[in-house]
Amino acid sequence: MSERDVTKFLQALALSNREIQIYMFLAKSGVQSISFAAKRLKMERVQAYRTFRKLQEKGFIEATIERPTRFAIIPFETLLDSFIESRKSEVASLGQEREKLLSSWRDVSGPESEYTVAKFSIIAGKKKIHLKMLSMVKESQKSVAALTTGYGLVQEDLSGVFDSVGHQLRIITEILPENLKIIEQLDKRFTPGNGDIEIRHMNMNFKLFPRFLIKDDEEAILYALSEDEAAMLKLEDEGLWINDKMFISILKSFFAQMWLTAVDAPQRIDELRTGIPAGETIVIKDAEEALAKVEKVLGSAQEDVIAITSSQGINSIAESELFSKHLKKGVKCRFMAPLDLDNLEAAQKLSTKFEIKHVPINFLTMMLIDGKHLFMFKSPPVNDWTSEALFYMEDTFYTNDPKSIEKVSEMLNDAWKRGMEISQITAQPGMKLPTIEVTNAETVFKLADLMLKNNVDSVLITDNRKPIGIITDRELLKEITENQKDPVKTLTKDLDYTPLITLDEGESVTNALKTMREKGSSRIAVVKNGQLVGMLTEDLSGVKEKDVAVKPRVSKK
Repeated sequence: MSERDVTKFLQALALSNREIQIYMFLAKSGVQSISFAAKRLKMERVQAYRTFRKLQEKGFIEATIERPTRFAIIPFETLLDSFIESRKSEVASLGQEREKLLSSWRDVSGPESEYTVAKFSIIAGKKKIHLKMLSMVKESQKSVAALTTGYGLVQEDLSGVFDSVGHQLRIITEILPENLKIIEQLDKRFTPGNGDIEIRHMNMNFKLFPRFLIKDDEEAILYALSEDEAAMLKLEDEGLWINDKMFISILKSFFAQMWLTAVDAPQRIDELRTGIPAGETIVIKDAEEALAKVEKVLGSAQEDVIAITSSQGINSIAESELFSKHLKKGVKCRFMAPLDLDNLEAAQKLSTKFEIKHVPINFLTMMLIDGKHLFMFKSPPVNDWTSEALFYMEDTFYTNDPKSIEKVSEMLNDAWKRGMEISQITAQPGMKLPTIEVTNAETVFKLADLMLKNNVDSVLITDNRKPIGIITDRELLKEITENQKDPVKTLTKDLDYTPLITLDEGESVTNALKTMREKGSSRIAVVKNGQLVGMLTEDLSGVKEKDVAVKPRVSKK
């Protein structure tokens, strides 16, 4: 039995909250004086004296003969046994008088009405109101609908009103920091097969707000309890119980309308944790304000962050500590961006902490946190990227509206599935182009002779003095032996050499991939800033024909 159960039992014995407070204090601290108890419980001495006297008169505590007088509790076991015995006696007495009472009732009562009569009754006192609510909840066969304020939910939970729900329970309340734990406990308490509960939040900015509970569309209780925290233990409240079908129908319609406009509890709970209003959709014009919101939401992340950014964005993320600083341990973080020779090193650095994938999309920058918070960033103006710019923050779009986020979430996760693992991309920059050139009109014999005389293992092939490809000694030997070509008659242009693609300033490997596909090549040499930066090959091994996807691998030949 918990302390809460003991408190409920003492309430059933007609003890006031102050009397229960003193009884429990003496139970925990042992024999004590009135002045000591008043001081510890921060109670006026006169109030404490009166309460002690009432407890003594009711037989719950007894005084010592010493001076100053101290008090000890009557053992709880004694109280419990006495209560059980008294109830047994009452029940036995009622059993003996039952027939006599029924006979007397038949003599004084009139015939029962053939029609259902609408009834109502006034229930005085908070305790009686809660007991009536508890009884209605226990007796419900289909559903219970309740509208209560934030503090009201605290009171009702303390009274155990919703402990016995076995069917559908719908609650509209004001979810506040003070009752957040109660909301979470209620949510955990109900599991499939053992009743279900759904809670929604609504702002109730009223000092006194009428509350009600509807049971099975058959009866309802309305009550208006004080919202003053200091008055939470007062008992002088009143409620109205009614079973009029018309009235209950109107009350149900009112509840249904409020239900449609109320906010789901998970959204409200997330709002309290992050400080961001539920259902918020805004454009943040100021960059510093946008960064502050990004940091706040990242700090509240519980499960997953997925972002898509530009090629330069990967470099900026690698230089920033934003994600490492604000993300909690265990939160999965995924980045997508076009990976090229300019950001591959940064991407590899990031991959030690986060998951990275290549996607050939360079025009979107957005971030989704826990599938609930979406940020969309504009592309920066030309020449406005700086090494400190993680995202371009001006005019940042933010929303936590579930309907707006749903499709974006699907798109981002689909892009992630189609993305390329960073392990499939490697680079060896700084390679030199071959120093020996040969035109594509020369014979293979001349080409081989040139390689031997100059002691080189690769040659640059040109057409009208423009480099068009590269061939190595191994590739040359393979061409001659496997294809049985005559070195004297075969021209260089007829060999299966590696085509050469030169990237301009600002171009990425993505452009080279596009060119390779357009030309139908399975391998190309990539040149940038006058240097051979690597070989790009299309690897289709292990890929089903219907799912063919290009997987670039840049490696040193």
